[in-house]
Amino acid sequence: MGIQISSGIQPETGLINSLYNKAQDYASKLLSSDELDFAQYLDKNYSNIDKDKDNTLSKNEIAAAAASDNRNLELKKLLENNDVNDLTNNIDKNQDGSITKDETDPNSNVPDILKSALREIQTTKDFGLAAQNFTLNMCKNYYANETLTSLATNAVSCLV
Repeated sequence: MGIQISSGIQPETGLINSLYNKAQDYASKLLSSDELDFAQYLDKNYSNIDKDKDNTLSKNEIAAAAASDNRNLELKKLLENNDVNDLTNNIDKNQDGSITKDETDPNSNVPDILKSALREIQTTKDFGLAAQNFTLNMCKNYYANETLTSLATNAVSCLV
């Protein structure tokens, strides 16, 4: 079930909810599974990784935790194919050098993305541009790589 925006009954709301539901249906195809898996690992182990208890994960804390977690076979396999710094950089959405709890959970940003898309539709009345920006923001939010993001936004362009 998609997230419902409670701002009255407007055609724009139905469009945003429809786009969200479609995005959720295809999310597994757009997600960079390694980054998502690593984000989920960070999310599950957040309090243990955050050694200085400043509510952010530094690259050093992440690297140390990944290196010392020898019993986690999924993490070992993930790190065989990826560099921990590259994974961390892709999860660090605001590129401030640290990971917040919200950055490890892509779903936490979805309501803001939906509200932003609704505001864009209401102010510009340009459904096509709003749909493209919505797609771009959803792809970025779910760690999609540049190629998949480009394909998704081009597909939305063709649909609108």
